[in-house]
Amino acid sequence: MKQIKTIYLLAAILVGSLAACTKADNTEVTLYDDAAVVSFTLGTVNRYVDGVKSAVAGSNYTFHIDQINRTIYNTDSLPLGTDVSRVVCTLTTYANSSPYLVDEDETAMTYYNGTDSIDFTNPRKFRIVSSSAMGYTDYTVKVNVHKSDPDAFTWKKMADLPVMTGLRSLTFDNRLYVFGNEGGTTKAYYTTDGTSWTAAELPALTQAGAWQSAVASNDSLYLLDGTSIYRSDDARTWVKENNELPEGITLQRLLGASTAEVYALATNGSLLTKYCDDEFPLWVQATDETNYSFDEQPTQDFAMISYPMAWSDSTDCVLLAGNKKVGDTWKSRVWRRAVDYSDTGIVSLLIEYLEALDLEAANAPEWIRKWTYMDRGDNTRYEMPVLENLQMVWYDGVLLAFGGKSLNDTSVEPLATVYKSRDNGITWIPEKNFSVTPVDGDSRYNGEATGFSASVCNGSIWIVFAGTGEVWRGHINRLAWDD
Repeated sequence: MKQIKTIYLLAAILVGSLAACTKADNTEVTLYDDAAVVSFTLGTVNRYVDGVKSAVAGSNYTFHIDQINRTIYNTDSLPLGTDVSRVVCTLTTYANSSPYLVDEDETAMTYYNGTDSIDFTNPRKFRIVSSSAMGYTDYTVKVNVHKSDPDAFTWKKMADLPVMTGLRSLTFDNRLYVFGNEGGTTKAYYTTDGTSWTAAELPALTQAGAWQSAVASNDSLYLLDGTSIYRSDDARTWVKENNELPEGITLQRLLGASTAEVYALATNGSLLTKYCDDEFPLWVQATDETNYSFDEQPTQDFAMISYPMAWSDSTDCVLLAGNKKVGDTWKSRVWRRAVDYSDTGIVSLLIEYLEALDLEAANAPEWIRKWTYMDRGDNTRYEMPVLENLQMVWYDGVLLAFGGKSLNDTSVEPLATVYKSRDNGITWIPEKNFSVTPVDGDSRYNGEATGFSASVCNGSIWIVFAGTGEVWRGHINRLAWDD
């Protein structure tokens, strides 16, 4: 490209414009005072990853033209490793206006013909001169390139919680809530971004361990305090729920909730289900619905997760996992339940049944109580790991599980490995792409923590630690770029 000083350039444009205003071959050229860019695209761009060169089609990345602020930029950044130091671009201008590339020191500018490469490492200025040479418009072009691997998993330490000796985290209304034992009393705190924590309003609780039974459905929070269940739809006002339990059954703890149901563990070890509506107070007991006895359910380290089924609308997959000792060896146990809450699904049938039910009648039919035991038989390859304080989360379309030390191998460190399941809990494979132990530069979580709880909130996995109050937020980069 030949550089032209601005004063000479404008003079040349003016002379050309005057000549263009004359008639030639009975054709009159109309000149305009307006100058603008109406489209901007990149050509093919080189990308280098671990020394390997590849090509990126710049045309696949849309550039937004802000005509008010006179800026041009791509909202979807180019991939990590893209070299934007030599890029060809195409500008379409309004009313035959002409594009000129301004030098980085802004002492000269050059007519841009669409074939010469430009260094877009830093923002560059284009001056669009009207065909009449009576006006111009300056635009700043910024080519955004990702600075990190979109699929890398990173952790960041957030603001500490008040120290609690036991805790349970959950997500409700786009907030992360943490319930725990603080000084012998159940307390709760919440945050939206991890920079600060606010004390939540709770009902008058009598049990220090009520925090263990904090669960959340799509529209409500639940707490079990002794024999009373409290419910809130705004985390401020709590009401005591009506509850009808099978004869001789008392609740030990709430395990979790799906879109339409709440799940609990009874003091006799049985599993119970209740519809998420105070109008239907009956808890339904699950007993031997499949070929397996509920003797095969876990006895400790309970973890429950509910997530939407990808292949079925208005249906949740609910997974219950934990550990059970068989002889001298600990074994993992996984149970699964499908909850169709559509107008014609199992929940509608449950409501119909409950509406007509005499509470002294026989137990509910099998289809209400249906759970499936995920029996692996003698196949121990890729089975659910046997970990203390098991945690399960649904993240980026897959199930993830991790926990404390192994009950069968004391050499396994807490948070040593994340396991991934793509088949709804049947197999669990170590996920090597996730950094497991939270690390932020030279900082890592305090190994003096006495326990931890994990939840997914606003595109990130959060781990909160008992005994230290540490809070860590981790995410796959591409899921957090919109924050």
